[in-house]
Amino acid sequence: ELKIVAPAREWGMSREETIAYAQRHGIPVPVTVASPYSTDENLWGRSIECGILEDPWAEPPEEVYLWTKNPAEAPNEPCYVEIIFEQGVPVALDGEEMDGVSLIGKLGGIAGEHGVGRIDHLEDRLVGIKSREIYETPAGTVLIAAHRALENMALSKDQLRFKERVAQEYAEL
Repeated sequence: ELKIVAPAREWGMSREETIAYAQRHGIPVPVTVASPYSTDENLWGRSIECGILEDPWAEPPEEVYLWTKNPAEAPNEPCYVEIIFEQGVPVALDGEEMDGVSLIGKLGGIAGEHGVGRIDHLEDRLVGIKSREIYETPAGTVLIAAHRALENMALSKDQLRFKERVAQEYAEL
């Protein structure tokens, strides 16, 4: 019995019209016509869409990135980290044991400073449309690469092949 009021959807408003409507009615929104990006953020990363990002030929402007440095401006010297896994779970960084949230935060800062973790992606949405999104996931990028390297050392060829099949099936479900 709850009435949902969704003027942008019900009235077929464009993003610019929606922003102007919000401003006229004192509705705080974290976007402007000049910076119309829709951003979602959590522990693992950020996703950014809308505005110029809808053009697949346009290079994302630097202003969309907050967690990763432009690789051209990153340090020229590599940074090495040692990640300790226990039963597949990262538990220590550079010899320091820490909880997952702290590890992701510290590793994300290191990786982001070195320009690691930018992903420019065209996705197929559940509702049947394609959408370009920019992702920043510096810690996730490093942890996935490190875990894959560990798997390559520890698993047989058949186990790796089976794991990939099961992972794909699980993702599709």
